[in-house]
Amino acid sequence: MQSSLECRIPAINTHRWIREIPATTTDGPKISFKLLILFLLMLYSNVAVIFKQLDAFRPVQVVAVAAIVMMLVELGTARERFRLAWPQSLVLLAFLGVAALSSFSAIYARQAFNTTADFSKVILIYLLIENTVTTEKRLRTVLLTLLIGGMIPAFGTINNYLHGILKEGTRAAWKGIFGNPNEDAYALLILIPIAAGIASISRWHVRVALWGMIGVYLLAIFLTFSRGGLLGLFAVLGLMGWKQKSFAIRAGMIAVLVGGIVVGGMFWTRKDGFKDLKEDTTVRQRFATYEAGALMFAANPLLGVGPGCSLVAYPLYVPRDAHCGCQDQLVIHNSFIQVLSELGSLGFIPWMIFLGAAMVQVRKLEKGRLAPYATCLEIALVGFLACSMAGGFAYTWWPYIIVALITATKHISDSRVVENAVQ
Repeated sequence: MQSSLECRIPAINTHRWIREIPATTTDGPKISFKLLILFLLMLYSNVAVIFKQLDAFRPVQVVAVAAIVMMLVELGTARERFRLAWPQSLVLLAFLGVAALSSFSAIYARQAFNTTADFSKVILIYLLIENTVTTEKRLRTVLLTLLIGGMIPAFGTINNYLHGILKEGTRAAWKGIFGNPNEDAYALLILIPIAAGIASISRWHVRVALWGMIGVYLLAIFLTFSRGGLLGLFAVLGLMGWKQKSFAIRAGMIAVLVGGIVVGGMFWTRKDGFKDLKEDTTVRQRFATYEAGALMFAANPLLGVGPGCSLVAYPLYVPRDAHCGCQDQLVIHNSFIQVLSELGSLGFIPWMIFLGAAMVQVRKLEKGRLAPYATCLEIALVGFLACSMAGGFAYTWWPYIIVALITATKHISDSRVVENAVQ
């Protein structure tokens, strides 16, 4: 009976069936993607900081929550799967879990829970980007949004310098998350390779506009007089030059770097420069924070002192023989030591896997048709890593937005491979 039933089943043309099914039936959530664009613009604009009366309504958070909710609704309605890339997305969630666990044993629980709550918003936006940036057009749109949004703090920094609104008497910055000159410089410098990458695949009038943006970013970064930012900038420009295939362009980039160092030295007005670093008070303070962070990790090797609590714990761990006048509260000026001191080895391991996996993945993507996007995102991530050597940026927005875009680029690349295979 079973064999006769099997004989009545018609043969299926598997090859034809595969060809008739499109690789992607939809571009993904539409409304939530538009809300993502609005969120990014609002994040750069610091609208609630500029207009104090809006702060009570939390406009940026409202848009973010609306985007997340709409993403879940649109994915459910279209019966599309929720994307969670291996390994970076999963280890990022593990990193958040360690932050939450560490908060219970933190030296200052309230600070730890607040830091974890704020960082959870970053991860939600990461997941939003991964699940809504589903096409090359959308990827380009998000990158252009970052570049346009970055002009707001760049012009704000330049305007503050021109009007004498300065930090430490000489250093310019802007507002909100760009209110610290070091963070301002780091947030702007990672946009430079993105602008150059988009310019390389754009029409001439767009190229002119994007290179003009790069000029604005460079001026704003210089006016922050952030030494860490400038060192990160030189790393970014150096890698951009190394990636060029033409020897002439490489030589030109080297000439620009050397010229930038000479010209920058002529107009450097910050009292702390690059000479006699051994006796520089700021440099000695940074080394004191490294030592304090290492001692925090040694005393709390598994879970650290708690997310965001290195600032509170610093006076307890700073070496008494530091001789830098820095016995009061200071932040850890190194993202890697910051994670070790605040989240211990249980937090450091997933964080390093997160960054390492993204770097490996983006290097592979440089061999495909999305290479221009992959290259600019790789250099932007290198910019974060370079700046992280002199700044505690572990909980800031930008590395997670960059890695989310790398993950989205991988999804887009994979979908195109499937599409090409069935055509």
